[in-house]
Amino acid sequence: MNVVVESQELVRTLTISDEGDKVKGIFDEVLSEISKVANIPGFRKGNVPKNIVKARYKDEIKEEVARNYVNRYLNEILEREGLKPVVQEVLFGEVELEEDEKLKFKVSFEVAPEFELKPYEGIEVETIKAEVKEEDIQKAIQNIKERNAKYELADKEVETTDQVKIKYFIESRSGEKEEDEFETVIGSGTLRPEIEEQLKGKKAGDKVVLEDAPLYNQKGEEIGRARIEIEILEVRKKVLPEFNDEFVKSINLGENVEEAREKIRKQIEDQIKSLQNQDIQQKILNKLVTEYDFPVPNSILEKEFENLVNRYAQQLESYGIKPNRDMINAARESLLKTATNNVRVMFILTKIAEKENIELTDEEIDQQLQNLSKAYNTSPDELKRYLEEKNMMEGIKSDIRRQKALDLITKKANIKELSKEELEQSIKQQEEKVEEKNG
Repeated sequence: MNVVVESQELVRTLTISDEGDKVKGIFDEVLSEISKVANIPGFRKGNVPKNIVKARYKDEIKEEVARNYVNRYLNEILEREGLKPVVQEVLFGEVELEEDEKLKFKVSFEVAPEFELKPYEGIEVETIKAEVKEEDIQKAIQNIKERNAKYELADKEVETTDQVKIKYFIESRSGEKEEDEFETVIGSGTLRPEIEEQLKGKKAGDKVVLEDAPLYNQKGEEIGRARIEIEILEVRKKVLPEFNDEFVKSINLGENVEEAREKIRKQIEDQIKSLQNQDIQQKILNKLVTEYDFPVPNSILEKEFENLVNRYAQQLESYGIKPNRDMINAARESLLKTATNNVRVMFILTKIAEKENIELTDEEIDQQLQNLSKAYNTSPDELKRYLEEKNMMEGIKSDIRRQKALDLITKKANIKELSKEELEQSIKQQEEKVEEKNG
């Protein structure tokens, strides 16, 4: 076996040459497998003479021989040459196969960028002070009361937040008819705004008629017109529970109001701290990445960019905007910059994890699988089997190591908590300094 390595930035191209029994053995196996399925007029499948199969499937055979050779010996070659591709897939170049036992071909792949780590301890970060205010507790209590609201039958005019039971009859221009009954809350968005406006001020027994009203499909496109008749059968007013000892006990929030308030305060505090930690870590990453300018592998960058584009398109759709090519192209430069930074961060954190000798425990891996299984609506065991079949477990472990590296940097960071006003003033001063520097 002879291997020649060529380097061009992050791309490594290997020219691999080999001959003899090793190649001949692989060739015979490939020829035998193709012979079983070869479909050549005049011969029954599986009974085509091998010399004819060799001639007819010459290109397919040499490509398959090269692939089988790579599957068996590439890891050995990479270890010997001290190379580690950043992704599993490799690209094949031209393949030469002579006399069934002389093989020569090229494979190429990208490797991780080489760079020196810069100081990452004591990074200065400003964040909003984590504090729970009385208004936060009152807002949470109001939300709890809203979630436990009841609706009582009432002789009243329909208002926003009332629950109504209605009977509707629809007759389209084409003669199609539909009628049904259902309950909904005014202001919940179940009914179209113009219909809700017609119902407001009406009472049980009243009817509302919309002549020649437009009909829409799920995409919001008009698909026809119809006469819509709606009768109000019942009106129920919203009644919020009183936040007292009896109520908090009934929803398992505590034995009394004081205990419930303390639980609420603790929940809000945990949420604020979680958001604060996310803010701190993102600012740390933003600062880290500005210190580096090394090239990143295109094979990883393309996947990250594609993920960001898909996420951006989904975000537009959530706002009711149908994404198109012009929108994506307008955001392309920004998304590409973000993707590049994300990939750089990945390599930076990986290198920090290596320097700090960060190891994983079985419990940490199991916890990550538990979290991911909930997101994908499957069991941890099923997810683990899938990841192992797809050779993706190492990627999961790498993610955990990188997060542990980020947690370590966060612990060593110089974090300054400011009020909202102080933080806004600090950001303004930093922006002014940047303008002075650039101006």
